[in-house]
Amino acid sequence: MKFVRYADGPSSRVGVVTGDLVRVVDGPADLLPLIEAGEAELLAAGRTALRRGATVPLPDIVPLSPIATPPTVRDFYAFEQHVRAGRAWRGLEMEPDWYELPVFYFSSPYAVMGCGPWGPAFHQQAEALARRGLSAVLLEAPGQGDTRMAGGLHLDGNVDRAFSAALDAVRARTGYDGRYGVWGNSFGGLLAARAAVHDSRFGACCVNGASAKPEPLPFRTAREQSRALLGVDTDDEAAAVLRTLWLDPAVERTSAALLVLHGGNDPLVSLDQQKVFLGLSARPTLRVWDDGDHTVYNHSAERTEFVCDWFRAQLGRA
Repeated sequence: MKFVRYADGPSSRVGVVTGDLVRVVDGPADLLPLIEAGEAELLAAGRTALRRGATVPLPDIVPLSPIATPPTVRDFYAFEQHVRAGRAWRGLEMEPDWYELPVFYFSSPYAVMGCGPWGPAFHQQAEALARRGLSAVLLEAPGQGDTRMAGGLHLDGNVDRAFSAALDAVRARTGYDGRYGVWGNSFGGLLAARAAVHDSRFGACCVNGASAKPEPLPFRTAREQSRALLGVDTDDEAAAVLRTLWLDPAVERTSAALLVLHGGNDPLVSLDQQKVFLGLSARPTLRVWDDGDHTVYNHSAERTEFVCDWFRAQLGRA
């Protein structure tokens, strides 16, 4: 039985996937209450939905994370089936001591990523950070991903508060009080830089393919995305909101180390536009891929490894 949580206007719904349809589970907007009620309750709710739940075409839904706010996150080593399968792949028997003392890992420090419109799209980067002992929060800024589709939020000049609130939440849940990093791709790079400027808890910031002074782009799809992100109807309104986000190194600075990535063939952002960010920090680094596309997607693996090594070097210092 396949459950799904999906956007329903400013809220969300839970359903069961059957073929090309989703059968709506009546009541809950999140899977967590059903899971907490126990397997029997979860399956009963699913069977009821399959018998008489309202139908929604599967291609029409906007899927969301199954659980809006997980109460805890465990790495794979906390689960017997993963440990058993992993050891079998290496030709090993199950380790008996695991049953006496199951292990899982605490990772630190934290790298908060304001990368793009859908946080789950950046799991590969999060995994690369995790391999270096860096935990990651895949953060969707207001107007991006679930924040707009499920929460009805839009981006404005107060976006910096969202990143600070994310750090507050991480600290409250983990007790971690060290340095954090922030990594943004494309327009998210500007948001990452603004976060580093306005919150001194950020010790490292990566800007990848952004303009410090964005304007509405002359492409229909880009204009439509900008209007949806900002919650406006015209290019003039979009431009007015974007101007509230501009950064000027003459008056704004960050104590964080700053890494700027640029693709030489980027059709959207020029090297000169990117170089503006370097003036925000006393510790700037510029890395250019001469044949790189926008956000260096055509060298994504190399780019990700380079950035994660840089974050580890910056945040791993005593």
